[in-house]
Amino acid sequence: MKTAPLFHPFRSDISKIGSPEQFTYPFFYQPHPLTEAAAKELQSFLLKGTLIHNFGLGAHDSLIEQGKMFGVLVVKDASGNLGWLAAYSGKLSEEPQGYFVPPVADIHAAQSFYKKGEVELNKMSAHLTALEQDPQREAQKKKLQNRLDEVNEHLRTGRAALKEAKKARQKYREAVRPTVSAEDFEGICERLANESIQGQLAFKHSSKEWLAEQEVLVEKLDQFDDVIKDLKEERRLKSNALQREIFDHYTFLNAHGASQVLSACFPDFDLRHPPSGSGDCCAPKLLQYAYKNELQPLALGEFWWGNAPDKEIRQHGYFYPSCASRCRPILGHMLQGLNVEENPLLTYGQDKPMPVVYEDEDLVVVNKPAGLLSVPGVEIEDSALSRIKNKYPNATGAILLHRLDMSTSGLLMFTLNPKANKRMQRQFIKRQVQKTYIADVVGNVEEDNGIIDLPLAPDYYDLPRQMVCHKTGKASETHWSVLERFKSSTRLALKPITGRTHQLRVHCAHSEGLGKPMVGDELYGVIGERLHLHAYKLEFTHPTSKELITIEAPIDF
Repeated sequence: MKTAPLFHPFRSDISKIGSPEQFTYPFFYQPHPLTEAAAKELQSFLLKGTLIHNFGLGAHDSLIEQGKMFGVLVVKDASGNLGWLAAYSGKLSEEPQGYFVPPVADIHAAQSFYKKGEVELNKMSAHLTALEQDPQREAQKKKLQNRLDEVNEHLRTGRAALKEAKKARQKYREAVRPTVSAEDFEGICERLANESIQGQLAFKHSSKEWLAEQEVLVEKLDQFDDVIKDLKEERRLKSNALQREIFDHYTFLNAHGASQVLSACFPDFDLRHPPSGSGDCCAPKLLQYAYKNELQPLALGEFWWGNAPDKEIRQHGYFYPSCASRCRPILGHMLQGLNVEENPLLTYGQDKPMPVVYEDEDLVVVNKPAGLLSVPGVEIEDSALSRIKNKYPNATGAILLHRLDMSTSGLLMFTLNPKANKRMQRQFIKRQVQKTYIADVVGNVEEDNGIIDLPLAPDYYDLPRQMVCHKTGKASETHWSVLERFKSSTRLALKPITGRTHQLRVHCAHSEGLGKPMVGDELYGVIGERLHLHAYKLEFTHPTSKELITIEAPIDF
């Protein structure tokens, strides 16, 4: 049987490497040795510099610099031969032929269709702009609005006169009451009531024409606005339909041979479109080619090649999980039929104890193990909060004060009554609770201490990852000092002044921070047995006794 043309036989000796028992869980994995071997062979090809692209590594530097994610898929052909496929995410400066698997969609057909639809949308946009900026139309609208303002003023004046007359009658009624008999007062009240009725009837009669004209003017003005609204809605619907048809050029297979279009992979497609680039990442390309060419997928891995973008944290040559926002919905379909490794996060940390290190009538502080969630997740119920609720069933009110990342171990504080919660929350908000973390980072940190001040924002294309963004990011500050230097790592004391998501991990890993990811950081560095980040110390004022409390938890790495 003929082997698929983009099937790369291993050139290195893999005779001592066994095949994986299950396919890689792409969102949290350590690369299989076969994946590492395939990646090394692909990286040897990339080092030759034959690709016309500037990765920021010294070649083709006249082009725009852009690092790129590459992927390898270890496969077995029908004859039982092992090999691998190669892919890259998105596009390169010059698309190479005969080495990397092709895109899932026929890009040229999709672009051709899109251009036709784009012409129609542009015509609609131009028509809308012309209407909105038409001076004659604006003059007519302004004339109607001016007349409506006049009508409204006449009506306002009439209603104001009625109110003033009512106030005058009330004032007269109160002034005359002590000076006349009850019988005469009753007659005065009856006369005043008749005056009120007559006044209202007179206003209704005199304003009838004004009200009729007001109704006509409002309707005409609404018609002006409705023309614009209707055209905008028509354009929106056409744009959505065009976008759906473009996305539906992407049809993904799975191991059962079933296909599914991209829009169907995203259940909320009609509410929000998939992120740009969905379907163009490495993993979907690799699996699609394997299924189409009867190759059995065995293991997957994706690595970054080149310099990192300014905002993101990517280390040259490091393996990374598949992106969550683009790939998770697609791979949910494409992995069906494969024997995939269980998501280790579903069980990681759930068999570990969570010792109590401080306890009184108001507070409880625990040493959360790495791998345990602070609060229940979508798929995982076990968490520090769940355990505390089970252990202290009489605790009342909100008891959670702060959180730790799932991968982070260390001190986590809870309150047992509303008064303590309110007082401790105030301390956290005012940053009066001093927190010290211990972390090991990869490599040698030359300076002894410093301050990192980098604004952070969510990476919406790849949550839960965060990125540095000087435009939209929220201010975040970390004070650090070196505790000890080892052969291949440095131990730091980290004191966060703010409490942003992944703040310490990003501040250590980003090139504008320390430029050194934490040991075992599966998101910003190299995955290991665990993340070397531990919430070591808490210093705070007790909510009831006002005593200064210092709590420490031993480090287990």
